[in-house]
Amino acid sequence: MRQSSLSLHPDLIGAWRLERFWYAWPDGRELEPLGECKGQLHYMANGYMSVQLVSCERQPLGIAPTDDQLVAAFREGFAYCGRWQWDSEREEVCHHLSLAMIADWDEVTLVRRVTLEGDRLLLGTDAPNLQLPEGGFLTWLEWHRLATV
Repeated sequence: MRQSSLSLHPDLIGAWRLERFWYAWPDGRELEPLGECKGQLHYMANGYMSVQLVSCERQPLGIAPTDDQLVAAFREGFAYCGRWQWDSEREEVCHHLSLAMIADWDEVTLVRRVTLEGDRLLLGTDAPNLQLPEGGFLTWLEWHRLATV
């Protein structure tokens, strides 16, 4: 990849609200791994980014959560942050992670294909993931731009 094709995409800069997170197989099957969920994605003009996703069905942990409750809570969302760049040749955004809830993602780059239509942002990847490492599906995240104050 040529360095000159990497930059920031001004239309991505801002805050985004998650509309849907799902896996889609070529045969039409779909799975929402977190069930109904919510999240925010932030692309900053200085090149930093962050994302947080959580299940809407999370249960409160209370004052003294059990180990089982803590394990379940870990499975109900994820977050990461780092720097981002736009690859204009491939029309993809690269998330260069510096910190992630999932330790395997520390210091890695996640690449997402981008479809941007007005205030709607669709990010997708065909890379296998930790939840279903066998792959064979596309991961999709649909976002809607949050209004500025």
